[in-house]
Amino acid sequence: MKATAAITLAALTALSTSALAGDEIVLGDANSTATFDNSNGQYSWTVDGVDHLYAQEFYFRLPGYNNEQNINTLTLLGQAINDTNTFSDDRYDSISTLYGDSASGLEIETTFTLRGGTDGSGISDLAEQISLTNTGTSTIFISFFQYVDFDLGGDSDGDSGMIVDGNIAQQWNGEFALSETVVTPQPTFYQMGYEGDLYELWNNDQIDNLNGDSSLEDDDVAWAFQWDIELEAGDSFLISKDKSIVPAPGSMALLAAAGLISTRRRRA
Repeated sequence: MKATAAITLAALTALSTSALAGDEIVLGDANSTATFDNSNGQYSWTVDGVDHLYAQEFYFRLPGYNNEQNINTLTLLGQAINDTNTFSDDRYDSISTLYGDSASGLEIETTFTLRGGTDGSGISDLAEQISLTNTGTSTIFISFFQYVDFDLGGDSDGDSGMIVDGNIAQQWNGEFALSETVVTPQPTFYQMGYEGDLYELWNNDQIDNLNGDSSLEDDDVAWAFQWDIELEAGDSFLISKDKSIVPAPGSMALLAAAGLISTRRRRA
C-alpha cells in the first residue's frame, strides 16, 4: 500500500514523481487525471484523453479589503497527496492543501478526490471539500468564492449552462455534460455567464458580489458561487460539493439518474 506523501514549507520535494511534474501535481484514477498547482489552482481535468477544464480557482474577501484575493496569496502551510483507491489503481487520487493568514487567523483547507470511470466511458467524478477555520481570537467576516470555467470537449465555445435551485451548476454541449452540486451549505449568491465577464470580477480592483444570473447559451460558459460567512473564534465552516462529467447522447438523463440535477487555453 502506498503511503500518503506530505508537503511542508521545508520539504516541498517530498511528493512522488508519479504525481509531481515540475510545479504541477497530477492526480490519476482509472480513465481520468486532474492537474493542480499552487499558483493557478486546478487547470486540467482529462477524461479518456479529453481535457474539459480551463480553470477552477478560489477567492476570498475580508473586511477592509478593496477587492477579492486568490487563496494562493495566503501562506502555504502544508500539502498532502494520498492514494485512497489503492486496490484498483496505484496512483495518487486525492490532494489536500492548507493555506493560512496569520494576521486574521483564517485558515483555508481544500481537498479534492478524483474517481475515474472505465476506459472509454467518458465518465469521471471529482469530490471537493473546503474548510474555513478561524484560529484567531476575534470573529472573522469572510466572503468566499468558487470560480469555474469548463471547456467541455476541449472547446471554449458552444456550451450552454444553467444554475438550478441556487446550488447546482449544469453545463453541456453536443458531446458532454457536466454537473456540480453543492451538497452543503447553500451558497449565498451565484452567477453564470460569459467567462470573460466573470473572470473580470477577480481582477477589477473593486469589491464584487455575484448577481444571480443563472443561464447562458452557446458561448464560453463559466460560473461562480459565493458564501458570506461569520466565523467566531475557533469555529470552522465546511463546504462539500461534487462534480461529474458524462458523455452525450443522453448525458443530461445520466446526470439526473445520478442525482446531480479547440485548442486548450492556459492562463498566464
